[in-house]
Amino acid sequence: MQEFLNQLSPNLIYIKHQTKGNKISIFCESRNSNNLKVHSRKVRVIQDIPYGDKKVELHLISKKYFNPSLDESLTIAEKFDFLGFTGRRTKRLENLLLNLTKEMSAIGVERTIKRDVSDVSDSTILRILKKNQ
Repeated sequence: MQEFLNQLSPNLIYIKHQTKGNKISIFCESRNSNNLKVHSRKVRVIQDIPYGDKKVELHLISKKYFNPSLDESLTIAEKFDFLGFTGRRTKRLENLLLNLTKEMSAIGVERTIKRDVSDVSDSTILRILKKNQ
């Protein structure tokens, strides 16, 4: 599992995984590379490309930090370079969706994706397509 996470980012640490049906949930967090004091933690559920024949949900523990240079009441959220704009899907899943829309319609992509890859609607696929044009 750590190798799968290293493809996204070398800073991700594998914690555990759970399999339920045709879906695998991978729990992970990022390495704390800075010396900032942690304000809070939140679990973000992110869709990714399949691992073997299973759909993947990343349960990523993201952190908020106190801002050292400004007022202590302000916080800084942790950012990840492998996430898309909304942070619900990885960039590699969005690239897969974009490549599939070159060959077929959004409804056809939705049917193919829901069965094998991830639960993404056709309107989401159209929004991703519109954003990347």
